[in-house]
Amino acid sequence: MVPIKMSTKTTIGLALVALSCAALADAPHFQNFASDLNNVLSCKYTKTTPPDELGGTLYMCIAGKAETAKVFVNKDEKTGKVLNLKIMWNDWFKDAGFGIHPDKKEAIGFINVVSQRLSPTTTAQMLKAIEGKATATFSSEGWNVKYTYNRGPAIDERLFVLTPK
Repeated sequence: MVPIKMSTKTTIGLALVALSCAALADAPHFQNFASDLNNVLSCKYTKTTPPDELGGTLYMCIAGKAETAKVFVNKDEKTGKVLNLKIMWNDWFKDAGFGIHPDKKEAIGFINVVSQRLSPTTTAQMLKAIEGKATATFSSEGWNVKYTYNRGPAIDERLFVLTPK
């Protein structure tokens, strides 16, 4: 076997990749994760609501000209970590003033950003699922992902729920 010489930069880069992959097996801290998402998602509106009788703290991001691409992050109040994350696209298949399938680009962008941070091995499956009409479930080392599709009179609801294992 011939030894491979790597620069210090390459070695550090590989170590950081390994650390980030290892971190995916555990739910991230809610506040840090919501702040990170807020900095990288292209949100038209964001809001974090405090816990109430209906549930824990909720971070929400709404994007697109028709405001149909959404990310919701729920906090587990006991641990301070992410309880689950939802990516929702209300896909208009009838024109209600914004054209057909508005905000698809934003919804796809949300999938790419979120899946790369939490569950990179499921990105391709998620991108394929959002194009279809069938319920799908898949998982990575640390996350379960469920996709549901619900047809309405003018809108298809396309929803991913990512839950830590």
